[in-house]
Amino acid sequence: MKLATSQQIRAMDRETIDAFGVPALVLMENAALALVDEIARAWGPLSGKRIAIVCGKGNNGGDGLAAARHLLARHGAAVTVWLSENPDEGGSEEFVANLEIARRFGVVVRPIEGWISFDSELALSDLIVDAVLGTGFSGDVRPAAARAIEAINAAGRPVVAVDIPSGVSADTGATGTPSVRAALTVTFAFSKPGLHLLPGADAAGRVVVADIGFPPVVRARPDLAFSVTEAAEVASWLPSRVVGRDTNKGRYGSVMLVAGSSGYAGAAMLSAHGASRSGAGLVTLGVPKALFEIAMTRAAENVMTRPLADGPTGALSAGAARALLTASEGVAAIGIGPGLSQDPGTRELVQRFVRDCAVPLVIDADALNALASLPDRGASVLAARSAGTILTPHPGEMGRLLGIDAAVVQNDRLGAVRKASELFGCVVLLKGTRTLIAAPDGRVAINTTGNAGMASGGTGDVLTGVATTLLAQVSDPWRAAVAAAYVHGFAGDIAAERIGLAGLVAGDVAGALPQALREIMLAAG
Repeated sequence: MKLATSQQIRAMDRETIDAFGVPALVLMENAALALVDEIARAWGPLSGKRIAIVCGKGNNGGDGLAAARHLLARHGAAVTVWLSENPDEGGSEEFVANLEIARRFGVVVRPIEGWISFDSELALSDLIVDAVLGTGFSGDVRPAAARAIEAINAAGRPVVAVDIPSGVSADTGATGTPSVRAALTVTFAFSKPGLHLLPGADAAGRVVVADIGFPPVVRARPDLAFSVTEAAEVASWLPSRVVGRDTNKGRYGSVMLVAGSSGYAGAAMLSAHGASRSGAGLVTLGVPKALFEIAMTRAAENVMTRPLADGPTGALSAGAARALLTASEGVAAIGIGPGLSQDPGTRELVQRFVRDCAVPLVIDADALNALASLPDRGASVLAARSAGTILTPHPGEMGRLLGIDAAVVQNDRLGAVRKASELFGCVVLLKGTRTLIAAPDGRVAINTTGNAGMASGGTGDVLTGVATTLLAQVSDPWRAAVAAAYVHGFAGDIAAERIGLAGLVAGDVAGALPQALREIMLAAG
């Protein structure tokens, strides 16, 4: 699903008005009707219900005033509009027009300021509509708006946000102090990135996108770089196994995982398990010689194991580079990193292999740390590659790649993933709640599958296997990374549904991958 920034929405709105002659009041009327329909769908019948609409004096408030009129006239609701600011001190042209129309329709309109019973009347409402601040909000919440927002949150009633919860940035999901917490957000024309990025996603509740009548040519903007991944999109990229088709394992990708070190055999097993269960035709697991016997006994029966030269610590040595490069010639994609350790010899191996390997790569975990240890944090090594590359850092690894603290990454996940993708010239998947995937051309996908139960050791190793398989099957690093995040998170959701969040482990996620793939394909028809 494509998303639009606040600036893009303003441009589409202006083009619809100027180039197509659609009056701004008509667009506002369309928005109000869509809002009322969604309210009736969720909380109807509305006759006699007490609905409080809290309005600012911009176009968001104009939407609220128009909706108040329809809730009264069409549904018989007992509507009261509360104005957060004095309308006599100005307001948008559309706000002023709808304020006059609402009053003529008999809508009760009251100022918040000086009305002693405002808070108690909000608390007695059946429903509150938040129309205080719109998608143009950024920075600090002004006192009048803050007063309204605090009262909305304190009322303890269901809240519907108009376009975006007041105090949430439409572009980043950052929240002001305070910001509205909504049960439902009805957003117009396109959803906005801030409704799907934390913490804005938590404030938005359920998000519904309503059409307000932008012409198709206006909606078809080529610069809509943000998206939320959907099942149908993922299904369209994946190879299907059609009954009766002449097929073989080569059709579904030959992959290699380079993983593990002494004490970290589990990471290697999980990455191979993730690759197998996500549909790879052939999986080879390259491990240090010290782990070879363990891998032979613990890896799935369809996984081939390959011993590689190691050092005294049981980690891969730099001497394994030649054998690894030779082995890579027969595979479609390679995943490297889970459990490799930060042994100096392993770091040298990773740096040489990433630079010289001609096969598409998924680079994770200690392989990322090996790149981050270079003076330029791996930029020149990655620039030397001609094949597709996906980096899959968690916030700590991302911090090391960018030379910043993990807390800084978490405070601006969107900025961090976009910067890394631009700096390293490849697709970057930043793990965590609402995983983000960025491409060097500016595209950013937001993944909404997954759950808190997946915050346990090894789930990232499974993701490495999934991403490597999909890179082999899909070939396009962007699509492979976006699909991998969605499939992996969806498998985690299936596993959590089966056994709960507490105690969910990486093996449960890997085991649910076939069902996740099946349901994704079925959902797409």
